[in-house]
Amino acid sequence: MMKKVLFIILALIIIGFSSYYAFVYYASFSNGVRAGQLVKFSKKGIGFKTWEGQISIEATQPIWNFSVQDNLPEVIKKLQELQGENVKLTYIERYKTFPWLGETKYFVTNVEQTNVNVANIKEPENKPNNAELEELRQENKELKETILDLKERVSELKTTIKVLQNQ
Repeated sequence: MMKKVLFIILALIIIGFSSYYAFVYYASFSNGVRAGQLVKFSKKGIGFKTWEGQISIEATQPIWNFSVQDNLPEVIKKLQELQGENVKLTYIERYKTFPWLGETKYFVTNVEQTNVNVANIKEPENKPNNAELEELRQENKELKETILDLKERVSELKTTIKVLQNQ
């Protein structure tokens, strides 16, 4: 009888852990693409060696950390070759991770080299000249005056409606 209870408890623990592991491994929180310059990519760790990398995005979040699983050797090879280059990374974000999968919740599934360097994007050549800018400023000023006039007219109409409703 005692062995049966221990066996059931052990089976429930194994089923519970297996279910949790399957959820963490297969369920994704989000999917997406990020682009930037590949700054760092290496295999690191003490107990578990995992592939970890960073890209510089040049936006609101300057450095983005990601992981790559060992079962994607073609992605690992591409990332090793593209160190310092501009890349576009396709990734999945998991709810959680395990130490043997990677340090981050972001797991790269595909990598492409891009030729666009976000930091080197220049302003368009056809900038408006001073006369065009002055004309645009004048139009903007006239539009603001028109809006103020309309607001004043709406206020007058509201007052008129209130007076008519009270009669």
